Amino acid sequence: MYTGRDIAKVLELIAPLESGVPGDELGFIFGDPDQQVTGVGCTWCAHARSIQLCADQGLNMIICHEGIRMPEQRSPWYDGPKTAEEIVSNRVQSELLTKHKMVVYRSHSNWDALPGNGVADQAVAALQIEGLKTVARQKFFSVQEIPRPMTVRELKSYVDRGLDYTSCRIFGDSTKLVRRFSFLIGGFGENQFHMPQAARDMGAEALIIGEMSEFIVIAALEMGIPVIETLHSVRNPRYQTPSGTAGASPPGPSRPLHPQRRRHVRLEQVN
Repeated sequence: MYTGRDIAKVLELIAPLESGVPGDELGFIFGDPDQQVTGVGCTWCAHARSIQLCADQGLNMIICHEGIRMPEQRSPWYDGPKTAEEIVSNRVQSELLTKHKMVVYRSHSNWDALPGNGVADQAVAALQIEGLKTVARQKFFSVQEIPRPMTVRELKSYVDRGLDYTSCRIFGDSTKLVRRFSFLIGGFGENQFHMPQAARDMGAEALIIGEMSEFIVIAALEMGIPVIETLHSVRNPRYQTPSGTAGASPPGPSRPLHPQRRRHVRLEQVN
């Protein structure tokens, strides 16, 4: 048997915590890291249904990408819950995690930044466009060149199929021919105000985003950049398991509990 810390050591060989954004919430965020692990569930978001699914399969460790608590908010716009304990979502999650004696580990910006197997590069790979070429890169996104010009509408068709999500929306000219695009993962289209301009300055002619701020999209359109909107969750299409990453392996054998991957949840049992 292995502890949560044993599992974390393997993850941190692949995606060191220091490779993430300073101040980001990374590492263990709930439970006892020294408890024996019966199995691991890898989730995008550890919400109540994900927690219960893991518990139903006998798993007591969750590796999540997003945090597990809604933040407290003091706002002049409404009267609401005054403490973290009053936030119903937080209470439901905490009660489930405590009931099932779960330990939770968060891998966020360090996994976004991971070359190749990280979220940013895997999002691009999920589109399955043959012959893509990286022409510019920052730590958390890149600009990709397509072998031939295609319309934004055709690019959206790759997004639909690659992310298995057919409710994507196009803002701007869907008939525009583009050769270069940038894939701004997760919440970058909602909370990183000038990332679209940075992508444009690196050569992007179209953007794919997750969560959307209408103001950011308007700014992109004012720069002549069409935008394909998806969702935060589908923009984070997959985690690569440690055993599938060169240079590291789990501390012992593991087997998938199910041959298929449920959306946003991958279940592993530690033997």
